[in-house]
Parts: sequence; structure tokens; C-alpha cells
Amino acid sequence: MVVNTIKILAVDQARHGAWAMFNYESKELIGHGTWSFDNKKYTFPKAVRNIEVLIENIMNTQGIDAVFYEDIQLRVNAQGFKRLAQLQGVLINLAEKNEYLYDLVQPSQWQNYCMARGRSEKEIKAKVKQLESATHKKQSKVLSIQAVNDLFGIETENDNLADACCIGWYVVNNIPIKIKEKTL
Repeated sequence: MVVNTIKILAVDQARHGAWAMFNYESKELIGHGTWSFDNKKYTFPKAVRNIEVLIENIMNTQGIDAVFYEDIQLRVNAQGFKRLAQLQGVLINLAEKNEYLYDLVQPSQWQNYCMARGRSEKEIKAKVKQLESATHKKQSKVLSIQAVNDLFGIETENDNLADACCIGWYVVNNIPIKIKEKTL
């Protein structure tokens, strides 16, 4: 029996992160989840190892064909950037050793596609600034939460989950993927 369904996994990786799984052909969100390995209970190396095991488990049990990680950017905190780079390296190595297709998605790419940045001044003044003040989240985080609600009907305050869903939505709509047919 030949199966043509392509499943992709989108990952917003960090100590507090999330994943979203999509059917590539139908562009349907078919699963999602979050994790949290805070620094009070987990050293950074333990958190990284737990994230690696979690992602590998999802990839293996769900029949994932390709995984997309959010790329990292240097902002204010060099130590945070260094840790995200270490985590990204572990996750890239995971994809490589298991021979999964993978790629990195720039935050600006999915944010622009999902309208999670660059909204009009009128929208920002009318809605986003009000939400930003109430939630104490950055504008892009508030907008990704709103995008996920609009696109998938998911009501969440978890911006990591929202970002993972937006990354996946960007991928299924913009990145061509060709996978050999799977035989069962």
C-alpha cells in the first residue's frame, strides 16, 4: 500500500517551547503541544536532553516526514542566544542522525506571513497596544496568539504554541516539499 500523506512538525524550541504537526497536503493542523523545563527543576543540559527526547518521540510515533525549527536571533542577551544555539544544534543533529528532512525558518518569514508583525498603525493603536499592555507580551507574541485563534480557533495565552502553529502554517503554504512515496 502506498501512502502519500506528508506530515511536518514545526517547533518553537526553548526551555518553554511548543510543537505543531500539519498534514502538508491538506494544510490541516493535526496536533500540537507544549513543554516546560524550568530552571528550578532542570539544569540546562537536562532540559536540552528532555526536549531532544520529546521531539524524537513525536517524530517517530507520528510518522513525521520533515521538521522545521524556528531559527534563532541575537537580541539583547548573548547568554540566551548561546543556549538557544546549543539547543538548535542538538535538534539539527537529531534530524541529521535520523535522516529527517529539516530546515530553519526565520522568525520574520512566518511573522510576516501570519501577520504577526507589521500591522497597520491603526490596528496597533486600536487593538494590539491594548492587548500588549494587558498581557505584558511583545507585539509579535500578541499577534501570533491572535493569528492562531483566527486560523485554527485555538484560544491560548501560550505564545510558544501560537508561534509553533504559525511556523507550521507558513511552511505548508510556502515551502515546497517532495518526499518519496512511503510503502506500508
